[in-house]
Amino acid sequence: MAPVQLESAQLVPAGPASAPAPPAPGAVTAAASPGYRLSTLIEFLLHRTYAELTVLADLLPRKTDMERKIEIVQFASRTRQLFVRLLALVKWANNAGKVEKCAMISSFLDQQAILFVDTADRLASLARDALVHARLPSFAIPYAIDVLTTGSYPRLPTCIRDKIIPPDPITKSEKQTTLHQLNQILRHRLVTTDLPPQLANLTVANGRVKFRVEGEFEATLTVMGDDPDIPWRLLKLEILVEDKETGDGRALVHSMQINFIHQLVQSRLFADEKPLQDMYNCLHSFCLALQLEVLHSQTLMLIRERWGDLVQVERYHAGKCLSLSVWNQQVLGRKTGTASVHKVTIKIDETDVSKPLQISHEPPLPTCDSKLMERAMKIDHLSIEKLLIDSVHARSHQKLQELKAILKSYNVNDNSFIETALPTLVIPILEPCGRSECLHVFVDLHSGMFQLMLYGVDQLTLDDIEKSVNDDMKRIIPWLQQLKFWLGQQRCKQSIKHLPTVSSETLQLANYASHPVGNLSKHKLFIKLTRLPQYYIVVEMFDVPGNPTELEYKYHFLSVSYAEGDDSPATALLLQQFKPNIEELVLDTKSGKQMKSGVKRKLSGDPCSIEPKKPKRSGEMCAFNKVLAHIVAMCDTNMPFIGLRIELSNMDIPHQGVQVEGDGFSHAIRLLKIPPCKGVNEETQKALDRSLLDCTFRLQGRNNRTWVAELVFANCPLNSTSSREQGPTRHVYLTYENQLSEPVGGRKVVEMFLNDWNSIARLYECVLEFARSLPDIPNHLNVFSEVRIYNYRKLILCYGTTKGSSISIQWNSILQKFHISLGTVGPNSGCSNCHNTILHQLQEMFNKTPNVVQLLQVLFDTQAPLNAINKLPTVPMLGLTQRTNTAYQCFSILPQSPTHIRLAFRNMYCIDIYCRSRGVVAIRDGAYSLFDNSKIVEGFYPAPGLKTFLNMFVDSNQDARRRSVNEDDNPPSPIGGDMMDSLISQLQPQQPPQQPQQQPFAKQTGASGAYPLTSPPTSYHNTVTPSPSMMHTQSPGNLHAASSPSGALRAPSPASFGPTPSPSSLGITMGQTANFASPHGTIDPSSPYTMMSPSQRAGNWPGSPQVSGPSPAARMPGMSPANPSLHSPVPDASHSPRAGTSSQAMPTSMPPPRKLPQRSWAASIPTILTHSALNILLLPSPTPGLVPGLAGSYLCSPLERFLGSVIMRRHLQRIIQQETLQLINSNEPGVIMFKTEALKCRVALNPKTNQTLQLKVTPENTGQWKSEELQVLEKFFETRVAGPPFKANTLIAFTKLLGAPTHILRDCVHIMKLELFPDQASQLKWNVQFCLTIPPSAPPIAPPGTPAVVLKSKMLFFLQLTQKTTVPQEAVSIIVPIIYDMASGTTQQADIPRQQNSSVAAPMMVSNILKRFAELNSPRPGECTIFAAVRDLMVNLTLPPGGRP
Repeated sequence: MAPVQLESAQLVPAGPASAPAPPAPGAVTAAASPGYRLSTLIEFLLHRTYAELTVLADLLPRKTDMERKIEIVQFASRTRQLFVRLLALVKWANNAGKVEKCAMISSFLDQQAILFVDTADRLASLARDALVHARLPSFAIPYAIDVLTTGSYPRLPTCIRDKIIPPDPITKSEKQTTLHQLNQILRHRLVTTDLPPQLANLTVANGRVKFRVEGEFEATLTVMGDDPDIPWRLLKLEILVEDKETGDGRALVHSMQINFIHQLVQSRLFADEKPLQDMYNCLHSFCLALQLEVLHSQTLMLIRERWGDLVQVERYHAGKCLSLSVWNQQVLGRKTGTASVHKVTIKIDETDVSKPLQISHEPPLPTCDSKLMERAMKIDHLSIEKLLIDSVHARSHQKLQELKAILKSYNVNDNSFIETALPTLVIPILEPCGRSECLHVFVDLHSGMFQLMLYGVDQLTLDDIEKSVNDDMKRIIPWLQQLKFWLGQQRCKQSIKHLPTVSSETLQLANYASHPVGNLSKHKLFIKLTRLPQYYIVVEMFDVPGNPTELEYKYHFLSVSYAEGDDSPATALLLQQFKPNIEELVLDTKSGKQMKSGVKRKLSGDPCSIEPKKPKRSGEMCAFNKVLAHIVAMCDTNMPFIGLRIELSNMDIPHQGVQVEGDGFSHAIRLLKIPPCKGVNEETQKALDRSLLDCTFRLQGRNNRTWVAELVFANCPLNSTSSREQGPTRHVYLTYENQLSEPVGGRKVVEMFLNDWNSIARLYECVLEFARSLPDIPNHLNVFSEVRIYNYRKLILCYGTTKGSSISIQWNSILQKFHISLGTVGPNSGCSNCHNTILHQLQEMFNKTPNVVQLLQVLFDTQAPLNAINKLPTVPMLGLTQRTNTAYQCFSILPQSPTHIRLAFRNMYCIDIYCRSRGVVAIRDGAYSLFDNSKIVEGFYPAPGLKTFLNMFVDSNQDARRRSVNEDDNPPSPIGGDMMDSLISQLQPQQPPQQPQQQPFAKQTGASGAYPLTSPPTSYHNTVTPSPSMMHTQSPGNLHAASSPSGALRAPSPASFGPTPSPSSLGITMGQTANFASPHGTIDPSSPYTMMSPSQRAGNWPGSPQVSGPSPAARMPGMSPANPSLHSPVPDASHSPRAGTSSQAMPTSMPPPRKLPQRSWAASIPTILTHSALNILLLPSPTPGLVPGLAGSYLCSPLERFLGSVIMRRHLQRIIQQETLQLINSNEPGVIMFKTEALKCRVALNPKTNQTLQLKVTPENTGQWKSEELQVLEKFFETRVAGPPFKANTLIAFTKLLGAPTHILRDCVHIMKLELFPDQASQLKWNVQFCLTIPPSAPPIAPPGTPAVVLKSKMLFFLQLTQKTTVPQEAVSIIVPIIYDMASGTTQQADIPRQQNSSVAAPMMVSNILKRFAELNSPRPGECTIFAAVRDLMVNLTLPPGGRP
């Protein structure tokens, strides 16, 4: 097939390259080309497209936007047509298979024919032409001899050597000589040739001459010989025109254009008579046109990117001229119509083309500055923007000169000046003026408009000034006057910026029109003293005649008043001008004179002395108004003292007035006498006045709002251990912060000081009494406590064996009572003080009787008991009752008084603890009423056996007369805790009326009043409601006269555990005696204090006149539980008010007869225990009588174990009534007996310890049970069921197990044995635990804590398997729910859905093992497979490594 002809005469065949065709006669050989392959054609097309793209990328940036778009469209159309043709050719070639084969055959045959014809033609021509004259040459005998003899061929023709082997190069010296000669030829040629002056910058070197014209071109020439007629040869041409702003560093002339110019110049050098002149003219004209084009391109970019319409192209002729216009007022929007148009024209001089580009300005530039004109007339930098800036720079300088002339006509002494770097006119506004205070007037180089800048002025004001000045330059004069006053105000504000003030130009006053302040100048400044908001400093400003750049200041003092609680404006009171010669009235600190109110003095002279007129740059100190700063500082310093002096005088407090201290650097006011305090006796007041040496008020701190009152005391009554309190005098500093809303030094400061002084006096009264008592204080209190700090405001005592606890006492002036705080010091720092439990009660007791010795005695007697009580668990626990989601607090500590602590156990049982002297406490059952032992406090239940349990901890040395109370623990009548509420309601109306008291409690001196026992004072927990047992007991049966709250048995607390009123609130007060009364009454035989005889006590028995106390003989057996004065609140004949002194008639050698209270139970009678016994009773310890391995992990105290066992016994009694168990009546107290189908059970407290419940099991049929199995069942009940943490649901689950058939129960007992004795089954891989309640990790069948045993037609129970391992932390535990089918006898794992995030590997393995066991061991009739299946599971269960359930 014939090839297809495309552009550029390219041929593409339809298939592979065909054989070459015979050349036509006279045709070129290349015409018979076989064509191109398709891949080559595609490659050529791609190369052509890429080349065109490259050319477009180089040329398009220099063209306009429209030209660029046209070129891009043409390129896209041309390229598209080319590739469309290629696509058509490819499609046609793919469909020409047969034609291609025929073409190949035809081409092959044509080639064969051509070869045959050509061979015949060549042979004929050879025979006819070449062979006709052919002859054989003669033999080369000499050559043969040379080769055969010498082995070489020396006779080879030299033409071969000359054509093949190149000649040797010339040497370096020859080269240097040749170049030197050529340089001489060039110099001679230049001298003899007419050379243009522009080509004077030439260099001859290395046989070349280089002509360089800066900014245009560089040409390198040489000659090819020394003949003068040989023309110049141009070797290299370089165009030096550069566009540094828009050219991006690329050449402006394409290499093809340079080659064309090179050829053009070379042709001129060959033909012209003046070759060099012609060369310069040609290149110079081209460079000028190129420069003009570059400037035009820069102008278009400048308009497009930065200047916009501010510069316009008036006219552009390529290669001739470029005319631009700037500062066009029509474009700027100021259509004045008269403004001239500023033009800049760049053109080529047509008269002399050898000149560079010429610059002309219209209108012509001013001749003010030759340098500016010279820069604006040059374009050698080839930057249109720089040319325009130089032009407008010169015109801006001219505008500023005109503005400066206007200022000079207004002010002859005008000091404004022009900066030429940036056209700026600097105008000083207020002399002397700093650089930052000057008004800077700029000229916008783009628009020619004035622009102003002044630091601190808002932009709106500057815009108004610019508009006025641009319209008329003369309008700047009034604006300068306004800025002068504004700057004066700013200087005043800056001068007092570091002082506590607030400045404003206006002030809202209610009487502004009628007050003289309204007549002041309109240019003024109000300065408010923030620390003294009722005082102002007014600064008035005036013009200075004859000097427009100066101001005159006048200062005034203004006082105002504010209406209370109203937002109405203030009212002006006093307006007084400061003296005009204030600069001369300097404060003389050595004279010691004090400044009077309203007189202010100055430290220095003028705000700034006259300096040279040039504005300052560094320091800027001329803007500081020293006079104003001095006035404000002195007012701020002195006015607080003046206010304080006035308040002291108004309150009739004598003082010495304001005094200067520290060489005039500080002020102070000394008080001569402080008014006496209310509530302090005269003796204490006199002693305090004698010890006070000095009282001084001073201001402290940077804000001057902090008053410090320094009190100097001598003869301190107490010696503390603090190193700061060892001198002969003590300094006390009282600090008072003034609120922002109150004036500094107002009445509130004096009131706060008087309150603090009252606090000091109140505490001083207690300290004086304490100091007088120190010589007679018992020795044990001296060892127990020490005075750590006494600073007249606070008394801190450290107490304890290591002095690690502290108590702080101070008077609270707001609440008008003493405030006590507790803490720890030394090694115990960070721990809790044990007395925090009774902090409120201690504070109430001390406020009733402010006696430090009594307080220390209470702390001494209560520290050890409280340390033991605080060890009891108080955290709420879940699952203790059948309501598993209800939390119950284990122990609730409810202090009733400083020496009476009530413990509530799980909101059921209550224990009262009374702290006594000499290391003993009295404990009773708090469920019984204090006044009638047959009545029970609402909400509590008696604890059976409590007396017997407590007697186990009684020290025989403390109570040798201990008696048996077994019959008292359980009354004859079967009164249970559940029946107590109904019995109380029946017994209360039947109470025999007690005889009225002969005389009510008399109110003693210093007591707050007398209250009935059933009505506590309102100041001590108003929310307390009396219990029913208190409502019917209007008068107590027996009250012990005592000196402390624990001296008498108190009325019972209601169900809400409200605190009991203290004895002082009940009319029982402490009398003033020479000896220290025990805080726990006189009934304690171990009291360290001297006992008083009846004759001494008959007249001052506190709280009960005409009642004599018991005789010493009657007081000795006070430790006996049978002593009615200690234990029984029931009236006793020997202590009744009607008994007179009958107790004295009893023989002193015989104890009084033992009388049991009416219907009293033994637990209501207090039991005396030592502190060590109480500590053992309340300290968590292991369960006695149990092997450590059998005891649970829950460690609790003996008291908790006893009460928990009592609760469990109570739960068991209720469970028996609910379950299918048969209750058996028992005559034994505290014993519960019941039976199942196969077992008889007896449950009772352990008689040895009374801390655990024991189960005794007797089978109905002894043949079915082994003794070992019964022992395991009993031990499991004692350790796992009825033990800590005493949960009711464990009992429910256990009783369900007891009701199971015998063969099932025996298998469960075998599992219990594995739990109790895991070491006996060493071959097992797992330890087992019988879960009586559902654990939290069990499958979600019921809430955690629910009984885990279900016994119906099938039995469901839970086991916990724990893997045996040497590392206990890595042991794996799983919960296995097992269901036993009683009908089929099979034991399987219960199918309970697991949680989503739990593993199913372990349950699957357990289920498979149990199924395999059931398959291999079919159950026999009457046989249980539970134990066998569980044992097989414990032997065969193996979890995969790392597999956790």
